[in-house]
Amino acid sequence: MTHHDEVVATDRLRRALLAFQTARSLYLGAHRRLRALPQTDVEAFWDGPGRRVRETMHAAATEVVAAFGALPGAGLLIDVSDRRLVTQAERYLAEGAA
Repeated sequence: MTHHDEVVATDRLRRALLAFQTARSLYLGAHRRLRALPQTDVEAFWDGPGRRVRETMHAAATEVVAAFGALPGAGLLIDVSDRRLVTQAERYLAEGAA
């Protein structure tokens, strides 16, 4: 892998992580706002306008995992906070959310 390829892979991961952080904030914010509502209202939200929030979260998590997988094995290191976000994206997808 060339230096240019490493830069492209790193940039892809950075953009994916930023999108995931934004999507995660929206997703968690929606969950917090829904806590006090009756279950029927919560279900109606996730079946209606919340569907897009879930789809965005799923797409962002998927891209994080794909971008991380595209990094050359030992060629690049990511910091702890980025690795934590990758783990959160992997966990989100593994739990079958969205």
